[in-house]
Amino acid sequence: MKGIEKHSKEAGAAGPFIRVKVLRSGGGNGGAGYFAEYDVPAAAPLSVMALLAKVHDMDGSFACRTSMCFKGHCGSCLVRVNGQDVRGCVTLVQPGETVTVEPHSGFRVIRDLVVDFSAPAGAGDSGAGGGGETK
Repeated sequence: MKGIEKHSKEAGAAGPFIRVKVLRSGGGNGGAGYFAEYDVPAAAPLSVMALLAKVHDMDGSFACRTSMCFKGHCGSCLVRVNGQDVRGCVTLVQPGETVTVEPHSGFRVIRDLVVDFSAPAGAGDSGAGGGGETK
């Protein structure tokens, strides 16, 4: 894995923020993945999905799904947060926290945090998949 790539909405921006470390794909040539770090301004708690949408706004090359239900039902928001597979639409992160987001461990990775819900990574995964828009 390469080092951490850092991004900030505004250099030296004042106010509370959430630091998001996301696992990025290494490229189509079998390159190693790496973590990119983003400081997302946040005065109130945000769901992981809202954070990922803000990261995508900061860096249009970042690929993630956006959940449409925001109720924890459809499963299109499945990601791995701080080492645990969760539903990103109902998982909240507080201002001042640092969160690490990776693809859900139960499915094959397409790019960055986008996984192929039709291709389980192994038997016995607990994930369920659904639609959702890919950014």
